[in-house]
Amino acid sequence: MLYLISLIVLVPLYIIGIFYIDKLKKTKIVNIIFILLIYSLYLFVVIRMLINVGVKDWNFQNTLPTANVSPFMFNLVFISLFLPKKVKKVIYTLVCLLSLGMVIAGSFSFIGNYLRNYKFHLTIFFDTLAHFLLSLFGIYLIKTKQIELNKKMVTISSIFIVFVAIIMLILNFIFKTSFFGLNLYGNHNIYNIVLVKNKYLSTLIYFVGLNLVLLIGYFYQKIFFVQKRS
Repeated sequence: MLYLISLIVLVPLYIIGIFYIDKLKKTKIVNIIFILLIYSLYLFVVIRMLINVGVKDWNFQNTLPTANVSPFMFNLVFISLFLPKKVKKVIYTLVCLLSLGMVIAGSFSFIGNYLRNYKFHLTIFFDTLAHFLLSLFGIYLIKTKQIELNKKMVTISSIFIVFVAIIMLILNFIFKTSFFGLNLYGNHNIYNIVLVKNKYLSTLIYFVGLNLVLLIGYFYQKIFFVQKRS
């Protein structure tokens, strides 16, 4: 029940944040605060899982950046603090494209964990909060015109995350691992859910789904948050 209550609280706060986020000034300090807050929440999840279940447990391994797009992005935005401006712009554009996907993933995490009566409530709450804040960060970047979703940047950012997923798939094939859930030996999943038993079909669904999330995320930003030129 705590998961549903948390979701009922976070969703309205997220909506309020959307309406008021452009009140924040366009400064590097705000970007840094967003990133450090997101990464701090992520580190809390990793450390808490490590303490509770240990290194070898699936629950801990699922918090690592190789587990899924979400923890990968939490780490990537933190690393962006130390990267050149051009590279940072690619990462920020990707954050914008994944904005809708992040809030949906966070919401479904609450619902899924409620249904299976998952015990790590505070940990999942912080994880979901990180998802919501990363989504708001993407909206902030658009509303403050730090990022323009032009064809070049959208294409580069989209190719980058798809390329990362392909690298994970290759590594999984070589080492029989399940990074990003892309396992060709039967141990596959899509965000911890086994949609189909066929490993090849699951891989196809993953890549099609990833591209759809990016595409829908693009229109989400364009329709609701990109300010029209007068």
